[in-house]
Amino acid sequence: MKLFRITPQNSIAAVWLALALITGLSVTLCRAQSIYSTNSESDKVNWRSLSFKANSFFGKVTTDVHLAALSAKAVTDLRIAGPQADALQPSGATIIYITVDSNINPLFGSKELLKTQSWCNPENAAALQRVRLRRGGKIWQKSYRFKHNGVYQMRKIPVDKKQRELPPEQWMTVEEEFVQFNGKDHRCPVVLEPSGLLYLVSRIELEEQKSPPMLCVFDRQQLHRVTVSAGGTRQLKVNYFERLQGKQIRRKGTIDAFRISFQPRPLVPNGQTPEAFSFLGLKGDFDIFIDKATRLPVQVSGKITGFGKVDIRLQQFSD
Repeated sequence: MKLFRITPQNSIAAVWLALALITGLSVTLCRAQSIYSTNSESDKVNWRSLSFKANSFFGKVTTDVHLAALSAKAVTDLRIAGPQADALQPSGATIIYITVDSNINPLFGSKELLKTQSWCNPENAAALQRVRLRRGGKIWQKSYRFKHNGVYQMRKIPVDKKQRELPPEQWMTVEEEFVQFNGKDHRCPVVLEPSGLLYLVSRIELEEQKSPPMLCVFDRQQLHRVTVSAGGTRQLKVNYFERLQGKQIRRKGTIDAFRISFQPRPLVPNGQTPEAFSFLGLKGDFDIFIDKATRLPVQVSGKITGFGKVDIRLQQFSD
């Protein structure tokens, strides 16, 4: 298992190259890969798993995120079935695999369990494919295969209560759709999926940017233009457990945290209802707070339907 870390020596160069790739500036891919080589010890994200929790009068939210680097050859059999023509392929020998497990337990209404698996290229977080499974008031599995001009989607749902107890592979109702990007509107050289944003902010130092970059991110059914801006430094209280090399340490106190703000806006044709952007259960605009000393994401803040404004705080991380 390989992970990825940015060091002070190469952070500024990495910022400009990574964001240039994502926002469409004229930088070649081969140059970026030399900076972001997955074989280098100098460009690793400093976490392997993160656990977050938010408690409020309206309920509880827990989210676990896991990150791994896998051999592109080893995951060939995991590629989503469906039309493969023009499907995006790994850019190198390694891909990033991210899983997100969210448990939203409101005071009123149905409990919601969401599991997301995503595969992306390490140098620019470009999405290759994603699988989302929801259990709760509604049950479905959605699979996404990213292509140059859009996203192939396959939706599975159980036909009755008996099938609800079976794995998604045995659900009989299957719907397929291809969402095509409007080339005139989106002009996105790289498209991410929401989980890739957490990987991205752990890898680059956006505080070096003089103007806010914009990213293209595909959520459930629509492409979104996401403006990313630096929000300055503030002090935050933290209280979490740190697992390093098999040892557990409690970190408690006040830190200097850098705020990164995200403002997603859907790119939809006229007449189509825009969807609300979703990130770790949050809807719409959100903030990620990064510990300036450790580069760890220590808090994610935004709104959850039925909860209102929430702060999802780091509870545990491991390297």
